[in-house]
Order: sequence, then C-alpha cells, then structure tokens
Amino acid sequence: MKYYISQTIVELVDGRLTGREVVLTRADARVDKDGARYKNVKLFMHKLRALGIENLHINKYDKKRYNRLVREQNKRHKNRKLTVADLAKMTEQAEELSPDNV
Repeated sequence: MKYYISQTIVELVDGRLTGREVVLTRADARVDKDGARYKNVKLFMHKLRALGIENLHINKYDKKRYNRLVREQNKRHKNRKLTVADLAKMTEQAEELSPDNV
C-alpha cells in the first residue's frame, strides 16, 4: 500500500474562509522502493512537524484523488504572462512609493 503526506491550508481571503489541500510528498517510490510505505511516510511526517509545518496528514494513495490534488496545485503554480497593464500598474505603484516625488 502507498501513502503520501498532504497539508491543509486554511486562509481568510477578502473576508471569506478558504481552504485547500497541498500534496507535499510523492505517492510513488522512484528512488527508494520502500519510500511510500506507511512507516517511512510517518517518520518523514514527524520530521516535517519538527520543522514547524502544521496541519499535516497521511493519506492512503487513491489515484483519482491524488491526481486531482496535483492538477489543482499545478493550476495555482502556473506562470502567468506579464501584460502591459500589469507593467503600468507596477510603475504607478513605484512612483507613489518613491521619495523623490514628494
């Protein structure tokens, strides 16, 4: 049986409570054949908690759920192209903060 570690993140964004689950470890054992076993995943989770990472969970590998979580993460981390409107907004903010314009 394979297992993986995920983290639940709960935030307050624009007055709304939002939550998401983030996969922190792989559910396969590419390098170490025993890497995704429960005992090893549990030991690694204790190391992550010692580093101060909170809201960790050990999950049994379910292909459909795991792939859905990874797809959602990839969408959030997708690079967005910089537009002319973005540049204009950034220069406007820089001019407001600049002490030379006082």
